[in-house]
Amino acid sequence: MARPSEDDLFNVEVLKVMLQLAQSDQRVDPREAGVILGAARSWGVPEPELAALKKSLEAGAPPPAPDLALLKGRSDEVFEAVQALIASDGELRAEEREMLEELRLILG
Repeated sequence: MARPSEDDLFNVEVLKVMLQLAQSDQRVDPREAGVILGAARSWGVPEPELAALKKSLEAGAPPPAPDLALLKGRSDEVFEAVQALIASDGELRAEEREMLEELRLILG
């Protein structure tokens, strides 16, 4: 089996961040789930990772912690994905805002 590319690894980590953000207010809006799964499909995320992501979405279980060091060098892309997620339901709850600020501090 082929080793995942750097882009594949990066995309999976971005999806973990998106899922954590969506779950930060203790509920995942169906529009948020649609954005996350749509991004996963458009980025060609491998099926095992996509299945784990779906399971986490359905069960409300948090994903593994994202590798923030891997995301740091491409923070603009991370925030672009996060903004799409926020725009999907048109709400930015306090918990989401707090997580977003922490992400800004960590990723720069």
